Amino acid sequence: MRQDTAVAVSVHNNGAASLDGAISDDSLSLAACTFNSTSSNQFESLLPNSEANTQPLNSDRTFSSYASGDRLFESDVIGRVFSSIEEAETFYFDYAKSIGFSVRKNIMRTNVQGQVTVRRWVCSKEGKRSKKYLEIPDRKKTARPLTRELCRAAFRIRFDHRKGVWVACEWVDTHTHVLVPAVQVQFLRSTRQVSDVDYATASTMYLFGMKPSRIHELMAKCSGGYENVGFTRNDLSNRLYEGRREQMLQTDSETFISLLRGKQDMDPGFYYQYTIDSEGRLSDTFWCDSGMRADFHYFGDVLSFDSTYRTNAYNKPLVLFVGLNHHMRSTVFGFALLSSETEEKYIWLLRTFLSAMDGKMPVSIVTDGDRAMRNAIRTVFPDASHRLCCWHLERNATANISDPNFTSAFKDVMLNYMVDDEFQFKWDQMIGKFHLTNNEWIKKLYADRHMWAETFLRHKFFGGLRSNQRCESMNAYINQYVGGKLMLFEFVMQMEFLISRLRYKEAEDDHRSCHTMPVLITHLQKHYEQQAATIYTRTVFNRVLKELREDGLLYISNCMSDVGRRIYVIKKFKLEDRSWRVVFHEADSKIVCTCHLMQSLGIPCSHSFTVMKAENLSEIPKCMILPRWTKNSKIAQSYLQHFSSKPSMNEAARIGSLTIACRNLIHFAAKTVDRYNDAIQVIHGLTLQAQDVLNTDAFPRASTKGRHVDIIKDPLIIKTKGSTKTTKASVKKRLCGTCQQPGHTKRTCIQYGRVKANCDTDNASLCTDFVSENTFNTTIATTTATLDMSTWGDDISIGTASTEVDHNESFVLPVLNRCDGQSSNDFTFPSQDLSQNNRGGTISPQWHEWWHYNVS
Repeated sequence: MRQDTAVAVSVHNNGAASLDGAISDDSLSLAACTFNSTSSNQFESLLPNSEANTQPLNSDRTFSSYASGDRLFESDVIGRVFSSIEEAETFYFDYAKSIGFSVRKNIMRTNVQGQVTVRRWVCSKEGKRSKKYLEIPDRKKTARPLTRELCRAAFRIRFDHRKGVWVACEWVDTHTHVLVPAVQVQFLRSTRQVSDVDYATASTMYLFGMKPSRIHELMAKCSGGYENVGFTRNDLSNRLYEGRREQMLQTDSETFISLLRGKQDMDPGFYYQYTIDSEGRLSDTFWCDSGMRADFHYFGDVLSFDSTYRTNAYNKPLVLFVGLNHHMRSTVFGFALLSSETEEKYIWLLRTFLSAMDGKMPVSIVTDGDRAMRNAIRTVFPDASHRLCCWHLERNATANISDPNFTSAFKDVMLNYMVDDEFQFKWDQMIGKFHLTNNEWIKKLYADRHMWAETFLRHKFFGGLRSNQRCESMNAYINQYVGGKLMLFEFVMQMEFLISRLRYKEAEDDHRSCHTMPVLITHLQKHYEQQAATIYTRTVFNRVLKELREDGLLYISNCMSDVGRRIYVIKKFKLEDRSWRVVFHEADSKIVCTCHLMQSLGIPCSHSFTVMKAENLSEIPKCMILPRWTKNSKIAQSYLQHFSSKPSMNEAARIGSLTIACRNLIHFAAKTVDRYNDAIQVIHGLTLQAQDVLNTDAFPRASTKGRHVDIIKDPLIIKTKGSTKTTKASVKKRLCGTCQQPGHTKRTCIQYGRVKANCDTDNASLCTDFVSENTFNTTIATTTATLDMSTWGDDISIGTASTEVDHNESFVLPVLNRCDGQSSNDFTFPSQDLSQNNRGGTISPQWHEWWHYNVS
């Protein structure tokens, strides 16, 4: 075998053979990435000094004496003993790769017991294609290129029942075609194979949004070049698709439901519900795990949900139930896939969600204002405060009014808190300024003011949520990893990874809040600030710190005593026209301010801290501390422990764990050649042990226990509200690339070749849209035809060409159809296209384009 091929085989197999000389970074990268690992005996029988093959042959020589690339003769192979069909197949495939041809399985004979007795392999160019596949009259697709050339190369083995081994009984090494050079061996079909290790790595990358083309490029980088990958991009795409189909049961929906049922077996708190339509297809589905249910138990007072599209192969809208945890980060309470976005479907979804959360209802809900959502919320959660998304309202204002000044004024009215009279005054002033009194959208907007104006929502708890951008940002993250071709069971896996990411961030925030302490900087650091840093999570503490800083600019302008309470009037320095009324209750030290920050956000306002100082309180009253914002908000783990159950580690997790464990080994082993050889030998030995122990039958398919007798059919691809609806009238007609008119193409347009025709006639203009398939054929004696311009005036018509008999040459002139049904064989040109000094011109006939006339 050629030297470069021998090195490639040695790296490709990750074998135990040592490498002499320097090792390139690409070779180390290939070994480190564990790409292209194949069976241990691959090609060892053809390598020099190999101990894999010590069986004597009929010839005096053994296989260990052959160098890679040497041709083998019949006497070298006949009688060769193999322990299994796989060993013989590996031998022939490796030999074909070293010589330069591809192999195809041919004959397999069995006995009455079904045991294989004869196996035969042939060259891929054996035989020829049948005539019935070549003589298809109305072929719609281009035929595949011919590859069969009646090659007779073959290799056959038979089973010796007395010895229990396979013996080579046929060897033909005569080819009728040119062998493939070494640089093209990588494209032979029998040499291209996606190994199990490559598939495991690629499937993980594919699951997280990488396209097969990008995965193939990454493997080429790690392998030291495309020639070392061992398969093409299409091979990888096909293998990924086959792997997806192997994971499925009868249908995608059956696999999806079985996966949810399996999660429920591992997690007793896992909850799911689904419906089936009249045709037996999966319709609507909702699911959540025990952690989501526990999070809703702690933080379910605020709920936001929205739908997004293009997340799965069936275009089913994904509905996310999102809330805020104690770090003010987004947390997911559940997922749903709906068949449609109707009021009936949303009512089913909200009732299912309510059942999953043990009947606990949210205090407030934020949505984008969809009418079906609004009606469903009013039906299922009648006592919840419903707020419309301010971002969607701002976008609607821009779309309906199209005035940036109005949008700015509307945002001021919508987001700033003011009393009712002030809101009404500013609203009337804005409507009058922009002359929108009779605008229908403005009337509907004003009717719903209690659902979007801060004036009417300030005293209700929303945790700082004014829009459903939490859902939108979650959707944007999901869209990075999911696509329109994702199956349902794959979609569940992606959502599981999303949840693990959110919980990882929550654990990171818990660690930062509990094991670090912020630097105290305010004038109240020994009292309120220190207490807030101890109680609240870091994110919430920063919000409280902002209020503590604001306290330095406030002062008490008046104080009035009443039965059991005192009323303070607070003003701000250099803002005398603005004041806040704060009531202090002596019984429980409760403080109520007209800014309503405590009611809407759940933290004490700056005005409350001013009153605390006036009342000489040494710490923040317990009634002013909302438990959901504290570090210990989830300290009571009884609810979570009731449902949680640690699942076993799956194969993907084990692969990731082994990869992390080998990082240090790869780093140090790659430093020198000796360490590299030692590491390769150890890895090679462990690989052989794992292959011997592994029993492929020990991994059963998904259990069918508890499944319905009737197979759940896959849903149909649906059209959502976000999809574009096209009609026949909206379909654009194809236009000519030259004249931009419909009805013909550039090659049938009379203006092609920069010819501009004047189509005016007495009754109707000459139709330039169509050129008849009929043509005027003539034979001229020279390649240049002299034209006689017979008329002069506004138009110049080209007459009959005069010819000289020299030699024959054919050309084609178009026959134009007039709009009045008549035809014309003449070209007509505007007079300005020709020079006034010439009444004739010359023309050179062209075969692949219309005539181009150039008259000087």
